[in-house]
Amino acid sequence: MACSMGYGAVAGMTMLASSSAPASVSTVDPAEYSNMRPTLTRITLPEIEQPAWLKKQLEAEAAAAQAKKAPATVTVSYTVSSKGTLYTNLNEFKLLANQTLNDTRGWARMNVKFVEVASGGMFNLILSEAAQLPSFSSGCSAEYSCRVGPGIIINQDRWASATNSWNAAGGSLRDYRHMVINHEVGHWLGHSHSNCSGAGQPAAVMQQQSIDLQGCSFNPWPLASELYSSQLGI
Repeated sequence: MACSMGYGAVAGMTMLASSSAPASVSTVDPAEYSNMRPTLTRITLPEIEQPAWLKKQLEAEAAAAQAKKAPATVTVSYTVSSKGTLYTNLNEFKLLANQTLNDTRGWARMNVKFVEVASGGMFNLILSEAAQLPSFSSGCSAEYSCRVGPGIIINQDRWASATNSWNAAGGSLRDYRHMVINHEVGHWLGHSHSNCSGAGQPAAVMQQQSIDLQGCSFNPWPLASELYSSQLGI
């Protein structure tokens, strides 16, 4: 059977074409490739700009993917009031309580934002004269702070000077204030009391640190294991 063939040289390569078989190509001569390399490295591909509609589509897809990853912020409203005779500053109490509630070390780590409102809040934060605590419930004493339903009652004496056990352990008054707010609000969020997990370990914020550290070190912030709320469903 007859077949036609043709030979040719292109850029230093020998080519063989046949009408009855695929063309075969020999490898490039290394010396020739070495000479061509400087030219090849100077060749740049043109930049192709994405059309406006494609840019918008990609931006929308990225935003949607990010929204899926980030849980929605839960807003918790609360009111602030007082009961009895105060010798501490209520405005300072409001400010420091709000700072505690929205501190990134606290319950805010559950993606919760606490907002003070004039009325109709989800809970009422009350700074109370110590002697008035038992009037909220028979379970409340004039010695400590208390939570009754939506009422979170902070004992003015504890707010002003913490407790003997806390002070004996070297805790600061500011950290005590963080702790007592986080502890009582923790009850509203759905937490019960907890105990020390081991000597020298940071106390859970739901441990009764005002009374006894039980060998733990004082800790004003909720532990990672405490970051949930049956009240909020998170």
